Amino acid sequence: MAALGACNTAEAPGNEQDNGTVVLRNLVETDVAGRAPSDLRVKGTRIPTPSDTASRYFLLRERKTVTGTIVAIIRQERGDRVAYARAEVDCSSRLFHVLGVGDRRDRVEVDHAHDGPLRPVAGLPLREEMARYVCERSGTPLAPAT
Repeated sequence: MAALGACNTAEAPGNEQDNGTVVLRNLVETDVAGRAPSDLRVKGTRIPTPSDTASRYFLLRERKTVTGTIVAIIRQERGDRVAYARAEVDCSSRLFHVLGVGDRRDRVEVDHAHDGPLRPVAGLPLREEMARYVCERSGTPLAPAT
């Protein structure tokens, strides 16, 4: 049920064309997010996100699946709020979707977000920036836009 607060796509600039149900840009503003602990044990690596300078995004972990897609754990920080997303990226096809969301890393590992199937990142700058970074980190660069 926690994912329901993150299910509005129309309000986030740059996500108007996203037909999914999870908006990563404002995840920290939803009931999915929680207060950031004073010391985050897993620091992660900062993801460059020029399309969203209000938040900071960190890649905590990525792994390749048996089908060749990449599953990544991403943390969003803004002010004293933090939210986590588990996303799947198909680097060769430029596809992305959110598998789970939560206020803690352990919760995002088991949550099931209703974000729909993998779909193109075209026209979704934040998802494209995240996909590019995750793919590069995994050693499989994001395919060029066609």
